[in-house]
This record gives sequence, C-alpha cells and structure tokens, in this order.
Amino acid sequence: MDKISDLPKIILHDILSRLPYEDAARTSVLSKAWHETWSSFPILVFDGSRCVHVHLKDRKNPLKIQDNRRKVNRFFNSVDRTLVRFHHHGFAIKEFNLSMMFFHPRFMPHLVDRWMKIVGESSSIQVLKLELQLADCFFGCEFDSHAVDNYYYLPPDVLKAKSLTELVLSGKIRADKLIVNHRIRFPMLRILSLVYVYLGPEQALEDLISGCPMIEDLVLEHCVGLEIVKVHDLPKLKSAKFSGFREIHVDVPSLEYLELGNDKLEFPCDISIDKCRNLKVFILEAVSSVFVSNQWLRELFDKFPLLETLELSGSVTSESLMISSSRLKVLSFEDCLELKEAKIDAPNLESCRYSGKSSHMPAAISFVNCSNQVDFDLGFRLVSRMDLKRLRAFFQNMAPRNVMVSLYLGIMRGSSIVFNEDVLQNVQVPLPRIKQLRLSVAEETEELCVLLINDLFWSFRPAIISLNVRLCSRIFLKLLLEKLRCHNEEERCCSSSQMKCWWHDLKDVKVRSYPEKYENLSDCEALLDSLPINFSFRALRLNFELEWDSLHTSLSGGGINAGPSVN
Repeated sequence: MDKISDLPKIILHDILSRLPYEDAARTSVLSKAWHETWSSFPILVFDGSRCVHVHLKDRKNPLKIQDNRRKVNRFFNSVDRTLVRFHHHGFAIKEFNLSMMFFHPRFMPHLVDRWMKIVGESSSIQVLKLELQLADCFFGCEFDSHAVDNYYYLPPDVLKAKSLTELVLSGKIRADKLIVNHRIRFPMLRILSLVYVYLGPEQALEDLISGCPMIEDLVLEHCVGLEIVKVHDLPKLKSAKFSGFREIHVDVPSLEYLELGNDKLEFPCDISIDKCRNLKVFILEAVSSVFVSNQWLRELFDKFPLLETLELSGSVTSESLMISSSRLKVLSFEDCLELKEAKIDAPNLESCRYSGKSSHMPAAISFVNCSNQVDFDLGFRLVSRMDLKRLRAFFQNMAPRNVMVSLYLGIMRGSSIVFNEDVLQNVQVPLPRIKQLRLSVAEETEELCVLLINDLFWSFRPAIISLNVRLCSRIFLKLLLEKLRCHNEEERCCSSSQMKCWWHDLKDVKVRSYPEKYENLSDCEALLDSLPINFSFRALRLNFELEWDSLHTSLSGGGINAGPSVN
C-alpha cells in the first residue's frame, strides 16, 4: 500500500520541493492523490523556451511565424489557466518563475500585468523570478529591441508582495518608474538580482536598497541607466556581484563574497571596497583599469586579512607575480595573457587553477612553502597548433614536482599538436605525470587523431584519462579504445625500432563510466558501435584508470599512485 500518498498535502509539497522540477511534475501521473498534490503545488515554473524556439532565419517565414504564434498562445493559455485556478481555489503561491524569450511590447504586457497582479496578491509568495527578452520580427512585425520604451514596465502590483524573500529580474524590464513613483518596501527580502534591467540613475538604486534592509545576496549586472553603484547600510549583506559600471563603491563590513566584472568594456572602472574587511572570496573579471602587480597583491592581502579565495579572470597582470598569503586556500588564473611566471607562497593552499589558450602558456608556476596536497588544475584550449614539447617543459619547470596535477586539453577541429620526432631520441624519465587528463577532441581526421594519441602518451603518463562523450569525435574515441586494448606485439609501432613505444609501459587499464556502467574496453567499443551518427545528446563520461610501469613513471621526491579510484 502507498502510505506516502496519505500524508498531509503540506508534507507532500515539501517532498516535491526537494526534487528537480521536471521530476516533481512527473509525479502527477502516479495516482489521483499525486495528481491533486501536483495541481496545488505552490512552486510555479513557466519556461517559454521549452515550447517555443526562436530562430533568426525563420523571422520572415510565414509558416514558421504562424506555428510560433500557435505555440506562444498555448503557452499563454497554460500560464493563465494555472494562475486563475490557483486564485479561484485560494491555493498558495510560494514561488513564481516566468521566462519568456519572445516578449513583444505590443501584444503581451497586459497578460504579464494580469499574472503579476495575481502573484502580488498572494500572501504566501516568497520567490518571484521574471525574465523577459525582446524578440523583434518574431511575429512578423518589426520593432527596436534596444529601445527602452519597448521594455516591460514592472507594475505596482508587485509591491503588494511584502512576504518576498527573493526577487530576480532579468532582461528587458523597466523598474525605474516603479521606484520613482512608489515607496519600495520589502522587509523580508534576502536575495535581490537585477540583470540588464532598466533601473535609472544612482538615486533609484539607493531608494530601492533602502526599502530592503535585510538583503544578504545582491547581484547587479549591466543595469541600464545606472553607471555608479554605491552600496552601504546593509548590515546583513554577505555576497555581492557587480558588473558593467563605471564606479563601484561598497561600504559593507559584513561582506564575505565579492565578484567584480567589467566584461572587457572600454571605460575604466573606479573601485572602492576598502571597508569590506571581512572579505573571504574576491573574484575580479576583465576589469582593465586594475593592474595586478606584486604591490597590488600585497595591498590586497593587507586590506583583507581573512581572504581565502582569489580568482583573476581576463586581468592585466605583471609578467612575474609573487602571491604570498598564509590564509589563501583557493587561487585561480584564467586568460591572464601577460602572465609568464608565478611563484605561490601559501602554506594553506588547497587548490590552484590556471586556464587559457595554449598560445599564452606561462613558462613556469612554482609553489613555495605549500602543501604537497595542493590540487593544481590546468586547462588549455587549442585553437590552432601547440607543441607538446613546450607543455612538457612547463611541467618539468613546475616545482615541487610532486604537486597533484590535473590537465584539460580542448582540441578543436582543424587544430593540431606539433610533435618533433627528434624528441623521441631524447626522452627523459621520469616523464611528467598527471593525476587526471581530461580531453575534448573534435578532430575527425584519422591520421591526426592517431598522431595526437601517440604524442600525448609519449609526453605524459596520466593516471586517469577522462572523456566527455558529448565533446569528443567518434573517430577519436574509437581509435583511443583500439590503442588502449592493443596487445598484439606485431601491431605495435616499435616492432622495427630499437626504442620501445609507450604501450610497453602500460600495465593495466580499468574502465569507469557515468551514468551507464561499462566494465571494460570491449563494452565501450560496443557502446560506440551502437550509437547513432549524431550522439551529442548523450551525457556520458568515460574514465580510464591507467597503471604504468613505475620505473618509467615515478616522480622524484614522491609521486601520485598509478591507479587512484574515480569518484
């Protein structure tokens, strides 16, 4: 007997709220009791992109326009019927999430106004998320999608929702008139996110924040009309993200997480955050007016003595950096093109990450006074050509040699790895070892894939090779499997050479896969044979645990075990 169905509705709703929304929706077909439970489930999510797909190429196709109109009308009817039913029966609405990538300023505002009125009048509403994007030419009639007059005006009915704890607005929405003409008061609001919203000048933001004193998480990104951000008098604020403004001034001692970005905009960004003394996480992304030098780093750690995480993305840096901090646990560099050398003195560092294009690979990264358990994650995107000899040299220059290293190589179609044959005559042992080699290979030329596989194993001895099937070409996967399971001495490339190839160092291969379970290489080959030509929809990951001859793969001063378990 199904005893769960007999539980009170409030408990069943709590169960559904802990499931992914799609899985929660599927429970409606289990039984009449579960259908009734779903029919009154107070979390309402309406995502128009699931039923309507806007393609630029179809904007003048009469048949496509007519088909899209029918789909949009069905979507509107679904939203309308649901909200009217909830309003009629007095069902609680705790969360309302509406996403429309096809908003039309002439035909749709009155419908959204109607829905906002019902939601605003719900005394139990806690979360309101609204995302609207203008789709010009979608219905065969053109309009300027960049003109702010075509934005959706947020109606005063939203202000009735005094119980709101989270407000997320994204896209072509105007909130300026609402703020100017009404006194904003959300006494329980903890999360406020405004992205690409028309907010108006600096005073509008101050008026909005003054009515939300309990905010803990604040996100402001590219708010139209707003150039200067000043945040203060928010004693509960713990996390903030700001992007796309000329000036950012934050005076909040309670702040622990701060992310600043400029998205490579040409204008400089004046930043004042010195009062945030309790900052633990600082992320700086593409702020060209900040020059990351050794002096800047010293001042940063002096100002924020509790800083544990520092992430620099697209930052302008000195060629050589010395990062010294006794508190730092996480350090990340991404697309820092000028960086040539980094020395890291951080005894409590747990993870370090460097990613970027292979053409801007630093010459050396060394760890001074750091734990041997530091997890060092490297990622390089190959868009043209790269010499693996240079990548090997990077590993040889890294210190200490026994730092745990993971490496990601993303190889696009048409890219190639240059491998110099003379290197084979001067192979040095121990070869660079890495804990995990993650690969995405789009190349579909058999000859290049064979060269790539051989070159990789001549250059490295990974303990694990990890592949996302969705991101790898079929030919590369098939050739890799063939290479790993090759046991015929006559097939090996070194049969007529005095040098023994990398196969002789490979002792054992174990397979791990997710979500399906495959136990050996033969199973994986059968899997590939069963897949259709286009299998990009499969979210399948294959991990190969490789055990190598320790005489050729050991690291001086310690090392990584040959066959670690895969999570």
